[in-house]
Amino acid sequence: MIADKFRNALDQTPDKLFIVSSSGKWTYADFFNYTSRMATVLEGFAPGRIACHLPDSPQLIALMFGAGMCGRSLVLFNHDYSRQQIQPLLEQADVKTLITGDKQISCAGCDIADPQVLPAADDRRVAAFSGQPASDGELLILTSGTTGKAKCVRYSWSRLFAQVKESRASPDERWLLAYRLNHFAGVQMLVHVLSNKSTLVLPRSNQVSDAITAMHEYQVTHVSSTPTFWRFALTLFQKNRKQLSLRHLTLGSEASSADLLEKLHALFPEARIVQIYASTEAGSCVSVSDMKPGLPVSVLSRPADAAVQFRILDGELQIKSTNGMSGYLGADPDAKATEGQWRPSGDLVRIENGRIIFIGRKNETINVGGVKVHPLDVENLISPLAGVKLVRVYGQANPIVGQIVALDVVCNEGSNPAEVEEDIRRACDVLPPAGRPRSINFVDAILTNNFKLSRL
Repeated sequence: MIADKFRNALDQTPDKLFIVSSSGKWTYADFFNYTSRMATVLEGFAPGRIACHLPDSPQLIALMFGAGMCGRSLVLFNHDYSRQQIQPLLEQADVKTLITGDKQISCAGCDIADPQVLPAADDRRVAAFSGQPASDGELLILTSGTTGKAKCVRYSWSRLFAQVKESRASPDERWLLAYRLNHFAGVQMLVHVLSNKSTLVLPRSNQVSDAITAMHEYQVTHVSSTPTFWRFALTLFQKNRKQLSLRHLTLGSEASSADLLEKLHALFPEARIVQIYASTEAGSCVSVSDMKPGLPVSVLSRPADAAVQFRILDGELQIKSTNGMSGYLGADPDAKATEGQWRPSGDLVRIENGRIIFIGRKNETINVGGVKVHPLDVENLISPLAGVKLVRVYGQANPIVGQIVALDVVCNEGSNPAEVEEDIRRACDVLPPAGRPRSINFVDAILTNNFKLSRL
């Protein structure tokens, strides 16, 4: 599968840039050779699953594609995970070889491979390498864990590529990798770029400032990231008004609000702005570009043979996906294949003016004396305020009513917190009493995970 995608690119655009980063540039021909060499190295590892605990880099991409090309099962660990977090995951996934630069990680029953000293591939083995494994390589991806314990999701590469809509990229189309490669959205971006023969730009780090630097330095035309990323970026764009070449902006992984869509359109009036609904379990499900929050209700009427179908049950969006995950890693009932089955998404929604509006995750609902309050309803009132850079709404324990609505706020530079608090309370007056914030905390930063608000 991966080898075929590369060969198709080599037939048409062998000299086009595939990967651009601060460490170098690779054409499709260069990177296919790099990946083929990595595949022959991985073939020589002990039988069993391989895991990577590495930062985003061309080397990690070559390892991912190389494992798929030789039919090996690869687990992607978050590079930010501590040694304490890694240890049980190694045992759970039955890893036989761990590739990591952290010399303090121990792994009982598996080999440790230092990425800086991976063995060199023998030229004769590379020349003989067919790139057509007997079985489709499997990729294991951890869910973000922003609203609970992370789960390990199993995907075949064929299912990942089946989710991509192919269209011939323009010669100068360059996508910024504004997601982490160990998350589903980052993997999907990588698969999209290879399928469409585009160019992928890797920023120096996962900091928003470095992402914007890469946009300028490498003439990025397409960027896909979360609404939280775009809110941070908007603040920095105002400080750096150098001309950007952005033609396509994508928002995913979180619900997008009307004010954010309007601000992005005002800054990049010529760009196409797309919202994507996807999940690690169901895969990429639908995209809309009508500049309205939520999804059109028409997605509920898709034909029975559609690759992805939607329904609403008890206020929760459910999905049936042909090319979603193979299942969770483990022996629990959810570990079985999910093709042709309806699965709850965990997203609570309501129908409003012909749209499916997202109101929050099921496990985020705040119970104020028996009244349910959804964080997104409150955040959507506060986010547009001039002094607010970022806000997170959550339930805070209370001995009388069980929970109260609390929020953390990061102010825009130069804003007066007292005035911002007054604006927040005024904006929230339209809410019923149970939904109005009772605790407002001004903080320097709000925890995020892969540019998503952490809801724990």
